Amino acid sequence: MSEHEHEHSSGMGHSHNLDPSLFESSAATNEPIGFIMTMHITFMVTAFGILYPLGMVLGLAKNRWHVPVQILATAVFVVGFFLAHAHNGRNYEPHIAHRWFANIVIWSVISQLVLGVYLKLHLERGFHGKLRPAFVKVHKILGASIPVIGYVQIVLGVIASLGFCYGDHTGQCLAHFIMGSSFVAYGILLLMSLRVGGPWLLRNGKSQEWYDSWVITLWGIVNTFTEHRWGQPWNHGDYQHTSMGIIWWAAGTVGIVLSRKGKRTVIPSILIILTAVAFQGHAQHVPNSGAIHSYFGYMLAAGGLSRIIEICFVWKEGVFEISPWQYIPPLTLILAGVLFMGSTEEQLGLLTLIDIDISSYSNVLLSFGFVIFVFAFCLIYIWETLTNYPNSAPQNNNGYTEVAEEDNERVLTASSAFLDDDDDDDHGHYGVHHDDVELKMTTNRQQHDEHI
Repeated sequence: MSEHEHEHSSGMGHSHNLDPSLFESSAATNEPIGFIMTMHITFMVTAFGILYPLGMVLGLAKNRWHVPVQILATAVFVVGFFLAHAHNGRNYEPHIAHRWFANIVIWSVISQLVLGVYLKLHLERGFHGKLRPAFVKVHKILGASIPVIGYVQIVLGVIASLGFCYGDHTGQCLAHFIMGSSFVAYGILLLMSLRVGGPWLLRNGKSQEWYDSWVITLWGIVNTFTEHRWGQPWNHGDYQHTSMGIIWWAAGTVGIVLSRKGKRTVIPSILIILTAVAFQGHAQHVPNSGAIHSYFGYMLAAGGLSRIIEICFVWKEGVFEISPWQYIPPLTLILAGVLFMGSTEEQLGLLTLIDIDISSYSNVLLSFGFVIFVFAFCLIYIWETLTNYPNSAPQNNNGYTEVAEEDNERVLTASSAFLDDDDDDDHGHYGVHHDDVELKMTTNRQQHDEHI
């Protein structure tokens, strides 16, 4: 251990005034993480990985436990924040992304807390009455954004704790985590669409593939013009990534055309398979990288193929029960995304150093993917239970979960409850009104059962 490292690991707390020579090849020193930093990680994952998403769902459902859970999450976050400034042991480069992004996290939480308290005061007269609608919207947007912001900070924290994505590895690392996170998000959105997205899609007269195609097109345009540093010589990586961007916006355009007027199309699924094939042939610089990239490619291709089978063969118009097969596309996309995030050069180099084989490592990554899937499913199921959302009804739904015509607007309102004003909270909103909805739902289901 160097003199500088010993100086900052011998006592409590950490310093930002570290010798730059400590971070020539890594963004972290070699000391153990330490108990306090481990507690910091535990508290932050609990707050942003569990409590804030749960609080958001409770807010969507207008449940009385929304505020207590959000307060608990904030309390856990505050404790974790102070633990980060009291740790000993391993030190980190002062300018890492995890540190500067913490400012965004802090101000988002503070703004959400202040706005929540203000709205609970129900100040509606005069000047307050003019400001309240804008504050309500900001509060709701922040409430939905904090779990996403927290996810980004957790990922940056994992990277920082290992000292990865530093120096020449930054670009390659960013590409893996951004693309991998995109596949995970895509899988979660497909799961939401499968379970509760039907009414919203029907109201807008669009299919899931129409939105998918637009995202693919825009993402392809961005990749086409940003993957190569203009003015610099082209290399094999530039050719691979830029060509991938071109095929994305070209195929995305076809998907947009074919999915007009609510029609379903397999173009996004075909593009996922083509992307998987391209990644399997991607040039690698680490010996064991080819194996995990192939594993990722097979998983991603399975997601695309299973989606094609779902759209063409599993989904039947007029059949409203969710088939077990329909869970395969979102699950495989989430698993593929986690595999891709875990396949950076530095991660694979560390595996070689500590003698862990790719198969064991992949099993651990896939376990994280299954946990993400079941957690997302549980959050959706909690919302369905609290809002008494019907999972099936005798109504043509063009392939999505749907409800009876007279209940459509009510369910649409429930699904966007987090975007509604909280003025009724003190007037029995969590009591009598919810009971009325439950009684109406029971009546509708009884009528449906009698009809069958």
